[in-house]
Amino acid sequence: MKRFLLILASILVSVGMFQAGQSVQAASIDNGSFMSLWRSYSHCQTTTDFDQMKETASTLTTAANGSLNQAEGFVLPLPGKLEKLVSAPAARFAVDVKAMAAACSLRAGSAAVEAGQLDVAKDLLHTVLSYQPESEYAYYALQAKALLSELEATAFDVTLNLP
Repeated sequence: MKRFLLILASILVSVGMFQAGQSVQAASIDNGSFMSLWRSYSHCQTTTDFDQMKETASTLTTAANGSLNQAEGFVLPLPGKLEKLVSAPAARFAVDVKAMAAACSLRAGSAAVEAGQLDVAKDLLHTVLSYQPESEYAYYALQAKALLSELEATAFDVTLNLP
């Protein structure tokens, strides 16, 4: 009986060390990708170049949409019966990537309006509106709706002035 417990304990310790090694590696990878996203967000907030803002907004939007599906790639080598009982870990970022993407898209949308690229502005603002059903993004959705309504009113005024 003691021998069985000793073998069981050594197996559990080995599995525990294997798990700990994986989480340290995953944390360093996640930290690197987060810092890259943070640099992109900071760049979007400080740059005055519209093309860079648009590119950064696209990068952040892609990352925000990808962070929702991040848990799908989680694989833990377990027997089938145990695998059903284990849930995928939640994505852990220090900030909300969707909020960063929405803020950058709003800024890029405003810059597009100033640059006279109304179609690009509408695309960027509609991206923000796709986050609307979630209450934590209501501020960004309201800002995007306000800017879009100004664009619609401007387009209407222009068409009224035509002979």
